[in-house]
Amino acid sequence: MRNPSTEAVPANVTRTVWGYAALRLCAGTERLGSDVLPILKDIGLGISELKTPGSRIPFEAYQRLVLACVLATGREDLGLYINTHIPALGNTFIQNALVSSRSAKSAFSRFEELANIVDSSLKVGFELKGEVSAFVFEAPPEIWPEPTQYFREDLFITGVVQTGRLLLAPNDGYVGIEVQRDAPKDVAPWHEFFGDQITWGATESKVWWKTAAIHRVRPAHNEGVASANFELALQSRLNSSDLVRQVKALLRARLAEGNAVQKVIAEDIGLEIRTLQRSLKAEGTSFRSLLTGVRKEQALKCLSMEQPIGVISADLGYLDQSAFSAAFKGWFGVSPAEYRKSQSE
Repeated sequence: MRNPSTEAVPANVTRTVWGYAALRLCAGTERLGSDVLPILKDIGLGISELKTPGSRIPFEAYQRLVLACVLATGREDLGLYINTHIPALGNTFIQNALVSSRSAKSAFSRFEELANIVDSSLKVGFELKGEVSAFVFEAPPEIWPEPTQYFREDLFITGVVQTGRLLLAPNDGYVGIEVQRDAPKDVAPWHEFFGDQITWGATESKVWWKTAAIHRVRPAHNEGVASANFELALQSRLNSSDLVRQVKALLRARLAEGNAVQKVIAEDIGLEIRTLQRSLKAEGTSFRSLLTGVRKEQALKCLSMEQPIGVISADLGYLDQSAFSAAFKGWFGVSPAEYRKSQSE
């Protein structure tokens, strides 16, 4: 039975969308020959803002961006196009957590917990029917202006299919697709992407796989890598206030300078140290916790970029490489060298 893992966002909570989702929309639009800078300026968004780690934008701004991009490109199938040409999750913690998971089912289970990073109102879950299982996508009932009314469903379902293709063997493909949207006038792009296994006008959006296939152990899995990235993705979900994002951005900038200390960060923000401490406590976190989180985040990113471990150690503010290696092993259970080796296998 299906069991969505995320609750709908209460009416008094601001609904937001991951900045990376907007970046992918912009990248797809530019790939089709349309300039997104005037569009972003008109909406009040900036590329640098969207590229800031952990950035989020108001849902209403995202809706306006989708409409402007669909109109600029003239592509009703823009959601399909983006997932065909732009990596769904890029080199993000969510992506690394999924592709390192023990099985496709464990990867999708992780995504159940992380879906509201992408859109704070998304609800996803699994439905089991004997030999087949479905990944189910739900969103609040809402009206999007034409021609964007099906964009989000197209984008999400194609993203799930692409992720499944990444996680499963070629002969373990999906066995059926159900979409809530009506069949478009030109079904060719949809059939080109999905094949002929589409049910139009369904009550929910679902992608079906053979249950045995999604539970099969993946040869290239590494649960240590998956768990490390999953933990950092969860942190970005839980610590999303403006103050927390500001502190984390300053920590990233100050680490390499050796000035990632509470006094300096408080001065950068314009707060007394005690005020900063109280404010972070009210957010359910602390300066020490955020510093550790940023160090973990930067360590994994730098290791994936093949930077020398000694350089990473210095950039993260450690006195020597051995101190960094000991901290890393305490966080993730493996040394930096072992982690890097596991990524290349």
